[in-house]
Amino acid sequence: MTTTTTTHEDMETDRQEESVMPPPTVQQPSMRCESSANSSQLLHTPQVKNDFIPKINQEFDSLQKVKEFYNRYAKEGGFGTRSHSSRKSTVDGNVNVIVRKEFCCFKQGLPVKKSTQPNKRRRGMTRENCHARLAVVRKGEKYVVSQFFEGHNHALTSPRRAHLLRSHRKVSAAKKALVEQLSAANVPTCQEMTIFELESGGLENVGCSQQDLYNYKRDKRMMVDGHDANMLYEYFQSEKAKNDGFIFTIEKDDEDRMTHCFWADATARKSYQYFGDVVVFDTTYNTNRYSMIFAPILGVNHHRQTTLFGCAFLCDETAETFEWLFKEWLKAMPAGPPKMIITDQDLAMTKAIASALPNTLHRYCMWHITNKFSERISALAYKEHYEEFKNCIWNSETKEQFEAGWVEVERKSNLSGNDWLQNLHEIRERWVPAYVRHIFSAHMTSSQRAEITHSFFKRYVSKENSLWDFVTRFERALARIRHNELDKDHKDVNERPNLKTMYPMEETMSELYTIEIFYMFQDELFQNTAYKMMATNEDEHRVVYAIQRIKGSGSRVREVVVDKSSNHVSCSCKMFECAGIPCRHILAYFSRMQIEDLPNEYILRRWTKSAKAMRVKDDLGSGMKEICDTSLLERRNRLFQLASTLIDEAMVTEDETEFVEGLLSSGHKKLCDMTKVSQDGEGTAIQVPIICDHGFKEPLQVRAKSCGKRLKGGKEKAAKKVRRCHGCGLTGQSHDKRNCPKLLSTSSQNAKLNDEDDEDDDDDDIDNANDCKCLL
Repeated sequence: MTTTTTTHEDMETDRQEESVMPPPTVQQPSMRCESSANSSQLLHTPQVKNDFIPKINQEFDSLQKVKEFYNRYAKEGGFGTRSHSSRKSTVDGNVNVIVRKEFCCFKQGLPVKKSTQPNKRRRGMTRENCHARLAVVRKGEKYVVSQFFEGHNHALTSPRRAHLLRSHRKVSAAKKALVEQLSAANVPTCQEMTIFELESGGLENVGCSQQDLYNYKRDKRMMVDGHDANMLYEYFQSEKAKNDGFIFTIEKDDEDRMTHCFWADATARKSYQYFGDVVVFDTTYNTNRYSMIFAPILGVNHHRQTTLFGCAFLCDETAETFEWLFKEWLKAMPAGPPKMIITDQDLAMTKAIASALPNTLHRYCMWHITNKFSERISALAYKEHYEEFKNCIWNSETKEQFEAGWVEVERKSNLSGNDWLQNLHEIRERWVPAYVRHIFSAHMTSSQRAEITHSFFKRYVSKENSLWDFVTRFERALARIRHNELDKDHKDVNERPNLKTMYPMEETMSELYTIEIFYMFQDELFQNTAYKMMATNEDEHRVVYAIQRIKGSGSRVREVVVDKSSNHVSCSCKMFECAGIPCRHILAYFSRMQIEDLPNEYILRRWTKSAKAMRVKDDLGSGMKEICDTSLLERRNRLFQLASTLIDEAMVTEDETEFVEGLLSSGHKKLCDMTKVSQDGEGTAIQVPIICDHGFKEPLQVRAKSCGKRLKGGKEKAAKKVRRCHGCGLTGQSHDKRNCPKLLSTSSQNAKLNDEDDEDDDDDDIDNANDCKCLL
């Protein structure tokens, strides 16, 4: 028994309003089927070559061939097409086989009545009840034309505008792949369209519109909705297959929703083996559509560039979450915990680091702390005494000097009762240089390197990205950073820095240090001749020298201590301990003692050209597989260049033109056959990836600490805020800090107590400006 069903496909209103140009003549209806329309109506007949006109009983191998043939005829004739109706039946045991199919003009049907509700989208009506159509029926394995009516009751589009009709616009598979690559390179859609226009020789030859590209990207986003976490897991699995050194961990909650994610590739793990003594950690927001917190773990390489040690997505910023991250990170790294980690003043981070990294010095960012002085103390006190606070913080070389200076400044500024300053003093071991200078910090005092890196990464990602899209874009940004490191390595091999002196030590260190570090060492070496040295104390164990700049009576005096048993030299400025480079005071001692070569104990390997020469345990990355991924843009450009050359040479004569046309036609036919074979599973083609369910659901929307302000209630909104002057501190006054009488009558800022010359200021230990220089 054979069952038959009839279905009508959705007939949407065309979104494109075409500018039409009526043909020069209007003909009587041309009927090529047994059924007719209103014979009294004047109809427009397309003027098309006879080869493109469908004929009754014409046979086709498939419905796709019918559609392509009728669409080509429609483009030549100046109208658009769409599928109309179909009839399905059971044939030879196969259910729902289409036995009859109709294709019609895009103006078929009656106009849809508009509702009285206002509509923001102003779309014109295109339906005019046109009866032009083509019908085919199934006979055996073929489809045969049974009806063809070519008359239209509307004016036809001119050839110059035919490419604007919807049925003649399509984003091809090649363009989709190119759009993916261009989007990954942060090329906007409008510029992608410009590239296609230049390649094809005009907008009319692109084959699609800019809106089609937007629609394609929208449809792709909708396709992956609900599968984002599974796609991220599959991506990590593929990276693991390429390189066994890739490590990742994904956590989920009781509802199988992704909560935390950590990953680190082989290069990041190797970098930690070389440069993992100091770590900078900070979180950033608005990098993905779920607002998950992105947490990269960063360090400094031997060129003083930022390097990556691992990344994570977090659903919150609690101490438990940070502790989980640090433990997963330590398990993935080939070396032990770092000597120092620098973060901002966050209580959750502090608690997590104390638990997960108990032997690591946790240092707070100096920039964040000093930047709050203007907010936490009155404007008058800030104007008069901030420089004294700054001098006490940065220029105190011992704990005793800091304590005495801090108490003195508090007394002079009448801020002894300030709660914020008291709390700051209680945690002084975590941020004051005099308390942390004895630990190596790679010339850093703040977490600004992390913040600058976040700004760099955000050039590649945005809050609209899915997790999978974020990771792929992040890998591109990371590749740019690592290529900069490769460029510096290349310069170290092929370039030599300029020398300033004739010291043998300078020439030797120019061969050992990287160029960036050598210039820092060179500055210290060049300055050592400006200092005089005098022995002030000596016993059986050590000798103490006082070193001071020759010119400048108020310059600071440093102490250089020499251990007689080990010949170890140390300076009170602690530059070598915190930066890994000998200071000018130690170099001045070596110069007076006629020591020509820098002793090995003062050469930190992490700053040398051979810093990455040592072997990493477990040989991370040895399982790397080379996977060829030829760029589609490169292949497309190669084919365009070849075709352009062929056309330029063939267009000279008619015979050569016909030869190339036949060659291209046969090649296109063969290519279509290859595409058909690939669709049958016997070849290779671009296909939509099949997303497997790995048991991960998309994460919930995360609300981070800095995502917005607290909502106020009605009483709070109604309450009138009392005006307070931040200059004198009084409330209910008619003035503010800008016109405070007490501030206006205050004398100018007091001069600094220590009148040191500018050259000796360069001798002061690391300041914030060094941290702002982030060589990506």
